[in-house]
Amino acid sequence: MNTQHGPKGAAAGNGGPPRAPSPLVRHADIAALSAVAGTGFAMLRPDLAPESAALRGRYQMLKMRSGLSLHASDTLDMHDLTTRIVHTEGLTVSLFLQGLADVTLGGRAFLLGPAARGGELEGVVIARAEMDLFERRGRCGSHVRKVNVTIPAQWLEQEGLADLADHRAVLAFSRDHLASARWKLSSRLKALAEQILDPPPYNGLLQGLYLESRAIEIAAEALGVMGRLAAPSGPLRGAEQRRMWAVHDFIAARLADDLTLDLIAREAGMSVNTLQRLFRAAFGVTVFEHVRQRRLDLARAALEEGDLTVTQAAYVAGYTAPANFATAFKRAFGVSPKSVRRAGAPGTADICGGGAGRSGEG
Repeated sequence: MNTQHGPKGAAAGNGGPPRAPSPLVRHADIAALSAVAGTGFAMLRPDLAPESAALRGRYQMLKMRSGLSLHASDTLDMHDLTTRIVHTEGLTVSLFLQGLADVTLGGRAFLLGPAARGGELEGVVIARAEMDLFERRGRCGSHVRKVNVTIPAQWLEQEGLADLADHRAVLAFSRDHLASARWKLSSRLKALAEQILDPPPYNGLLQGLYLESRAIEIAAEALGVMGRLAAPSGPLRGAEQRRMWAVHDFIAARLADDLTLDLIAREAGMSVNTLQRLFRAAFGVTVFEHVRQRRLDLARAALEEGDLTVTQAAYVAGYTAPANFATAFKRAFGVSPKSVRRAGAPGTADICGGGAGRSGEG
């Protein structure tokens, strides 16, 4: 299947003449394209008719001749959307250039994207050794720019990874259900993602070849990075690094809770001292330095989208005194929370208000 909805969206513009309004992506469009990723697609919230618009922008999913699957999205959520699908086996490489993805796979929560990382761009790979339930929770007005490339399990087994120095570690990683790894996005991977999100105006076969060549290059570079990350070298063994990423994701899913070291250590199945040692070795900070920064990241994302007042954002970040929050915020980001809120994304009320979700509007 090689289908896409919409040309380059207005949000991708960087000067020059204004572009036409971004097209609408209907509930029915997403359901039809979901067959590329898995089975049993359902939109849990809101209760949209098939012809009603769910997203605005460019949304594409296609299966390639090589066996890879591509999902490219440069869209705005038009509702608080919750969708569900059973994903097939494979490795999914995700390159987020903007926004936040709040997802659950197999009961394990992940917060992905630069809005959850203080603006830092990173690559993420998640292994599915078996089919499992995937759920995404989107927020109305959120702008997400991402590229996913999925490498099917059969592709790894049949093609082999003999030319990759750490191929055994990669294969072991791919067979470890829900294992995940992250790395700082290289300039080359960022450029490849941009080329997929903003391709030349090719048609038919030429467009398919263009997109597939970029997807293959993304898969190749990601596998090379994974070989280095999954190999038992450096301060932590591969299994220890994966356990620390599991702790990382546990924290990300519960930032609003009253997290304690004892609670996190029990979840990780280790002592507090071991947790602190391994976490610092993995990420270079203590557990609560990490928690404090992630809460500030979420507060900043909410301020940028205009969802919260500064006082409310302080509460999200775990501060009872707005003045202390403002000090910590400026230390972390170099700007005040008030200035971030004033520069928040415009037009959200127009996208999410009234009948914006009805098909054919806008």
